[in-house]
Amino acid sequence: MKRKYVRFVVGTNREEPTEQNGVVSSLRFIKEAGKLPDYEVQHAEEIFRWLNSNLPCPPFSASKWPPDAISWFKASARVMIAKFRELISILEQYDEPVRMLTTNQPGVILYEDEFQIVAHSVHF
Repeated sequence: MKRKYVRFVVGTNREEPTEQNGVVSSLRFIKEAGKLPDYEVQHAEEIFRWLNSNLPCPPFSASKWPPDAISWFKASARVMIAKFRELISILEQYDEPVRMLTTNQPGVILYEDEFQIVAHSVHF
């Protein structure tokens, strides 16, 4: 049985997924631009703290992975996906379109933990 993987990207369906920003970086750009009110900044920071405590960080900087390697959630990582949906709701309030991509074939898996993978694929 093939596993299902989920990735959230910010952008329209006319853009290449590897050229789009992820949810975390897009939210940080909006925050740094001063577009978020204090209560939204506080809510996002709480979610980031929770994620930093509960979601392992793939070793991007210490690896020799291709620069276009991307992270995917395992579809079974429902708690992590729910936390990301909280971040997505903030982005969508500021007209940032977020799409959910799914695949059973993410490419060559370079990293894996309980919740996510990092993969390299010529298809994305």
